[in-house]
Amino acid sequence: MRRNRILIFAALAVMLGALMAMTSCKSSGMAMTSRGQLFKINIYAPNTLPEGGEGNIDVVLSNRGVNNVKAILTDVELPPQLIVLDQTNDSGITVTHDPGSPVYHFALGSLNPAEDAHIRFHVRTSFGTAMETGQISVTSYQRDLPGDKLFRKTTIGLQR
Repeated sequence: MRRNRILIFAALAVMLGALMAMTSCKSSGMAMTSRGQLFKINIYAPNTLPEGGEGNIDVVLSNRGVNNVKAILTDVELPPQLIVLDQTNDSGITVTHDPGSPVYHFALGSLNPAEDAHIRFHVRTSFGTAMETGQISVTSYQRDLPGDKLFRKTTIGLQR
């Protein structure tokens, strides 16, 4: 049984490395919960946006285990140079945002096996911004995760 787990982890690591090599605009993180579920965070964002340009930033939370992952809290922090024009998410996700803050808080009651939860931001870079690059950070908190959280980040740049 232990040998099978090691082989599964090795195969997942190879697949994750191949995915990261194929595209630099995707960032993903994965952790195994104490109950054996594989919880993943994927961030899909453009590599660069022109000044005043628009684009989508997608965050996908995934359960690749055999049991539900319950009580997930997720914080998404966007660079302050990005203006959020629209924010959408799947049903069952509650969002909280303080105006003027670059941090969005999401609460998800349960994520079933082989299920994904999608969060999308339609953004625009502000004109005259001094942003060369900015960091998109996603942190999910769940009591069964190692250290009670999983963190992922990616970088977006301003094309001049």
